[in-house]
Amino acid sequence: MKRASWINLILGIWLIIAPFVFGSTGLRTVTGNNIVLGILLIASSWWILAAKIQNAGVSWFQMLCGIWLVIAPFVLRYRDVTQAMANDVVVGIIVFIVGLIESQALQHRPVKTA
Repeated sequence: MKRASWINLILGIWLIIAPFVFGSTGLRTVTGNNIVLGILLIASSWWILAAKIQNAGVSWFQMLCGIWLVIAPFVLRYRDVTQAMANDVVVGIIVFIVGLIESQALQHRPVKTA
């Protein structure tokens, strides 16, 4: 389901610009985490969109990125920065759901026979 990959691609771009929008660029932990995860989401989404043969592993990787975004404010101790925490948790949940939808779509896709 390549259409859902556009959502994670856009969310990856959002993660890169979010620290600048929220003014949390002074917090290197938040900024670094969001930029790295944004780049990973953009790259993995682009891979899904460009691939001729779909690989469920990339969708699982995106689900792991979503889980990390949800727990990162607590592990990296920036939960007191409420805008950054709320943003990462919401984006993480959406990324996880999109990855789950993509992986389920790949598993239930009919096999073409020659």
